[in-house]
Amino acid sequence: MISEVAPHIVNVLMLSSIYVLAALGFALVFSVMRIMNFAHGAIYMAGGYICYYFWVVFGFNPWASLVLTMLVTALFGLFIEKFGFRPFQLDFEKAIVMAIALAIILQTAANLTVGPTVKGLPSLLPAIIEGGGVTLKADRVVVLVICILLLAALSIFIQKSKVGQSMLAIAQDRDAAALQGINTNRISALACAMGCGLAGLAGGLVGSVLVLHVGMSNVILVKIIAVVIIAGIGSIGGIWAGGLILGALDAVGPYVLSAAVSDSLGLGLIILILVIRPQGFFGQEV
Repeated sequence: MISEVAPHIVNVLMLSSIYVLAALGFALVFSVMRIMNFAHGAIYMAGGYICYYFWVVFGFNPWASLVLTMLVTALFGLFIEKFGFRPFQLDFEKAIVMAIALAIILQTAANLTVGPTVKGLPSLLPAIIEGGGVTLKADRVVVLVICILLLAALSIFIQKSKVGQSMLAIAQDRDAAALQGINTNRISALACAMGCGLAGLAGGLVGSVLVLHVGMSNVILVKIIAVVIIAGIGSIGGIWAGGLILGALDAVGPYVLSAAVSDSLGLGLIILILVIRPQGFFGQEV
């Protein structure tokens, strides 16, 4: 019994941690900048392909490829914050249009460069873990551990560091934070860089255990929005819970229900939560 259940538990936790990694970046940008970055899914997709080129095409070390992917997407986050979002900081609708335009540009660039071909990265750790009658794929365990460590580090950084406290202050009241001497533009740029870096890294990790395709940008965007709606903006702990719920639905659903019904579960959950509790389970209304 345990040998059958354990791999499913690992799959649930791995998917959940990737969803949380991507959703935290999205929520961080929204909390600090009050911008719904609908390009977040496209950045996640781009991160997967950037990692593919570093790792497979250029022959870089797998770990170096993941780090470089995170750095490249973080730098892209700095760029889009300054030239894409900052000019529309006070105009929510125009900022959304800019985010959608960025998503279209990234998806078009991906279609022109890699096309519809599905690609995949080699396994981070091509081995099998066996013990007590349980057999697990080592790469999925490694991805899970990486995500948990990163998420824990990010939570500690936001709660304990001076920069993290500045982010929390801006999220509560941007004008009051500015009056206290906080450089809101600098903190916003850092938040956007961190959010995009997390999305890019999540895309690279997914490529090592699943597959890469251009359409994954739209798929993960739906998952991110679902996690944020379940949690409610402003709750890191809630995003962990939302990711776990959605990861469980996506990992276990196909084994219990048909693929079509399983894919609809997440959207159905979003609609139900919006009707019953629009502020999410743990945060503010979205």
